[in-house]
Amino acid sequence: MHKRVWASLSILLFCAACQKFAEGRQIFHDILVLRDQLGKEFHEKVVDVNLSGDKGIVVKFKNSPLQSAPRDVKQRRADMVAAFVMSHYEHPVSSVSTQFTVSSGPVSASETFVGHPQP
Repeated sequence: MHKRVWASLSILLFCAACQKFAEGRQIFHDILVLRDQLGKEFHEKVVDVNLSGDKGIVVKFKNSPLQSAPRDVKQRRADMVAAFVMSHYEHPVSSVSTQFTVSSGPVSASETFVGHPQP
């Protein structure tokens, strides 16, 4: 009798693990699609998108022409990025941060702005 219980429990746990793996794989796919959409929408060559904390998303524009732009221009872009992510990403999002990074050899610098999408 115990063998049947353990076998049933093992099968149940295996199915749950497979379900979590499938969900993670779908989220990874959706992040890659979002990355490509952001690059096209904002005409940026190198865009990196990562999940952060509890349903947060960080969008990095690497070597962006906006790196040298004033802070208000970067904040407007961050707001636009947040609105785009909220309308195009199919999963719940609690916050969207936008980073503008520049790399020069081994040294890199970045500025981060939290997007405030318009309702």
